[in-house]
Amino acid sequence: MKDLAEVLADVDSLGQPFRVTVRGIEGPPVTGSVDGFASASLAVPGTGEAQRMVDLHARFRGMPRARHAGSLVFQRYSHRVCGVGVAAWLRHGAVLDLSATNVHVRFVDGSPDLVELARPAAQFPGSANDLVRIVLDEHLVPVAQALAAAYGPRMPNLLGNIAAGFAGAFRHLGRSHPAAEVAAAAEQVAAADPRLRRGGTYRTLSGPAGDRLQYDRVSCCHWYAAPDGKFCSWCSRLSFDERTARFRAAMDEESRGQ
Repeated sequence: MKDLAEVLADVDSLGQPFRVTVRGIEGPPVTGSVDGFASASLAVPGTGEAQRMVDLHARFRGMPRARHAGSLVFQRYSHRVCGVGVAAWLRHGAVLDLSATNVHVRFVDGSPDLVELARPAAQFPGSANDLVRIVLDEHLVPVAQALAAAYGPRMPNLLGNIAAGFAGAFRHLGRSHPAAEVAAAAEQVAAADPRLRRGGTYRTLSGPAGDRLQYDRVSCCHWYAAPDGKFCSWCSRLSFDERTARFRAAMDEESRGQ
């Protein structure tokens, strides 16, 4: 059995979107407006917590409290939960208990910032199927359903955001792990559930810093609708060639920063 405290410390050390701790453990001071949500309450329609989460994010972004804000906050929420799960699994073979009943998400300045576990628990070793079951069915899908009922982002859009949450984590880890290893792990996760497979496709590109995993989304998170918005590099609203050009530009910038 691996030391779970060491696993969590290693994942947290990666920075965003992998920040994780055990609830009640004092961390470094935070600059900004702090709020938080018990994921179990977010996952229950009628509690008002899904609406509060969207309202909080919309206020900080300066945009209407409607479906686009709902999609954007859920995209960031998914990045945090998926990121922690993927990093622990890829680096240590551990599937953390990221079920909604075990998670509280801290928000800073209106956006998800830190995953807090009520109790540290994990499967050693865990499979891609285990990871997907816990993250999707025991957390993100119920939250998405409550969010859809409250503010109207459609479930295909929100499921696409979950798929992108997994993909974003693998793309980040592809900068420090062999591309072939990361691509194989990403494909295992995508193959574990057709809802993820429909979200997009992976491809590997070669650049100055080596091979990097990329992802082409099938849906859009609606960042363009925010006052500071634009199209993500993997956005479905861009052509294949436009996405490729943005991927290569980011790879070039990464190589210059090394």
